[in-house]
Amino acid sequence: MAFFVGGRPMKPGEPVTMEDAENHIFGMVVMNDWSARDIQKWEYVPLGPFGAKNFATSISPWVVTLDALEPFRCPTSAGEQSDPVPLEYIRDPSYSSYDIKLEVGIQGSSMDAPSTVTRSNFANLYWNIKQQLVHHSVTGCNMQPGDLLGSGTISGTPQDSFGSMLELCWKGSREVPLEGSDEVRKFLKDGDLVVMTGVCNERPGVPRVGFGAVEGRVLPAGTIGAAPAAVAEASERYANFVLYSYWRSTCSWRVRTALAAKGLLGTTEIRPVNLLQGGHKSDEHAEMNPMKQVPVLEFTDTVTGETIRLTQSMAIMDFLEESYPMGGALLPRDPVARAQAKEYAEMVNSGTQPLQNPSVFKKIEGLGKEEGVGRQFAKEAIEDGLASLEAKYT
Repeated sequence: MAFFVGGRPMKPGEPVTMEDAENHIFGMVVMNDWSARDIQKWEYVPLGPFGAKNFATSISPWVVTLDALEPFRCPTSAGEQSDPVPLEYIRDPSYSSYDIKLEVGIQGSSMDAPSTVTRSNFANLYWNIKQQLVHHSVTGCNMQPGDLLGSGTISGTPQDSFGSMLELCWKGSREVPLEGSDEVRKFLKDGDLVVMTGVCNERPGVPRVGFGAVEGRVLPAGTIGAAPAAVAEASERYANFVLYSYWRSTCSWRVRTALAAKGLLGTTEIRPVNLLQGGHKSDEHAEMNPMKQVPVLEFTDTVTGETIRLTQSMAIMDFLEESYPMGGALLPRDPVARAQAKEYAEMVNSGTQPLQNPSVFKKIEGLGKEEGVGRQFAKEAIEDGLASLEAKYT
């Protein structure tokens, strides 16, 4: 598991206090840090786990906020912190965790479905996420919104709840069977698909909350190398990126995330468009986007000298994926999985988000409907959309 830092940016030398910790945690994801445990075993004393962890990280598609997790707050498996007893700065008066059920499956290249190799629970961690954040910042590390902190391995007491292959195979002394096949594992093999899931089960009056699955396939060493010449030429063709966006626009954040995955965000100029002040309705913006919406991605084609403006987030992401294939993948390579990813995105992007846009429910109330009807319409649209997505996804 991992959590994204939120809240206001901290200044250098300013630690996060326990009292304020939850205000600086935006939400949680399932995370696979792809630890190469055989390398880690060699290097972590005295060097620390560097080469074993610095080559890949995968996270689940949903960031679940602490508000959504609140109904699932529970004691940790330790119950209380008596060994060791926390120092005062890291002592949590409301010491607790969340009941998040975790599973990991492995699917070999010749298997039809993943085989579950471990089941654990986030509550098995001794230190909670507030304590982790407070400790990380106690020396003045200025935590920033968007920082991602991993929880570390989450292992339970039973053997089938161990949180890593190194533990499951007990340093290679026993085999881990993959159900539904005659295969066994001690370490991952080329072609293996690793699937991690996290879910808070339904409770009376509280719906099920899921994080989605985080999947990744192990490829042979050297599979991903330098970009072919044609690809390199295409990625160098476009320059002078400018993103017109609004800080509350999910579509704008979708594009910012894609730019970051492709390594372009640092060189992209962000130009705010204040929707509350009508910046999107100006003649200048309407010329760039007749729909009078954000985001707009502007860039130069260095071959033709043309200034290009793309205006829909999914179209922008397709352009980035095709033009910069050697960056972080935005979509799966498998054509069916790729289509499904776009399907899920469009269920939100086209089927849900427009119905809950403030301009829509304000228009409804402007038609003579009583105050509050528009917001109720938006609320129902969100609930219906997410329920449909959940039904389709599971």
